[in-house]
Amino acid sequence: MRSRIIFILTIALSFYNSALSLGQSLAETSSGPPPPNEGGGTMNGPEFPIDDNIFILVGLGLALGIYFFIKKYRSNDIPA
Repeated sequence: MRSRIIFILTIALSFYNSALSLGQSLAETSSGPPPPNEGGGTMNGPEFPIDDNIFILVGLGLALGIYFFIKKYRSNDIPA
């Protein structure tokens, strides 16, 4: 069990390190963020109001996680 935890932790930290190193730029070439487009603020495609329903999405995710946790717990329950 300990070797599995160490393996998962190693993989997670490796991905974390990769994401940090790709997200940084060199100080010599860094000139700040690029200027915004001069498109006049028009959007291409439909808007999805995720900000209005974020609590519903979090609640559904929590409920789904609890469902799978209970399902796994019951499958490991060995009758006497």
